[in-house]
Amino acid sequence: MVVNGKRVRRLLHTFELSLTRKVRKPKPNPLLETLVLAKERANLVAGLLSEREPDAFEVLYTDFTPLVYGGGKVWFLPILDHRTRMVIGYAISFSPDVRTALQAWERAKAFILTQKRERPKAIVHHDQGGAFLSHAWVGHLLLEEGQRLSYSLRGPKENPIVESFFSRFKAEHQDLLLEAKSIEALDALLAERIRTYNEHRLHSSLRYKTPQEMLKEALSTSKVYIT
Repeated sequence: MVVNGKRVRRLLHTFELSLTRKVRKPKPNPLLETLVLAKERANLVAGLLSEREPDAFEVLYTDFTPLVYGGGKVWFLPILDHRTRMVIGYAISFSPDVRTALQAWERAKAFILTQKRERPKAIVHHDQGGAFLSHAWVGHLLLEEGQRLSYSLRGPKENPIVESFFSRFKAEHQDLLLEAKSIEALDALLAERIRTYNEHRLHSSLRYKTPQEMLKEALSTSKVYIT
């Protein structure tokens, strides 16, 4: 017997009945299961910082954050260096996907190559978002690029440097972001503001130096040490 679905739902409501539904459980992510088993060992940065101060480009932080601009909303992913607080790469897109994360990584890798004349060998720290637990991200950075991946176990609390950057960046540039009416205008604005941040922003945690000044100092010290 063919019965209209509305009638069935009305009868179920009248007699306070419900249909048994089978919800297909998502397949478990083996990478997430590995992190659960690793516990605090998944956060490689915490262990390194308890021993010494990292060199330039040795510890990198990243994460996604939404940006509201004049044309709508995008997801913004910068990559920051621990030693210098410099933004060494970024990407924007309409969804926080792994393609965007890999685009930012390629920009960061190219920047490191121009500064040190060698490929990066870093610990990349982030949360347990879908993009960072994907096989594309882990396989590329860990297996193909030879980087080490570090995961925050308590969300933003264990990624304070990038979260602090997000907070200040949005507050300082809110009006400018709303003036950008297209994705192209937004991209140009971000490039200009990040350049200003790297070259002119003084940080109390960096002894009131700019990220660029800290980078020159760190690379100079590194050269002396290597020699």
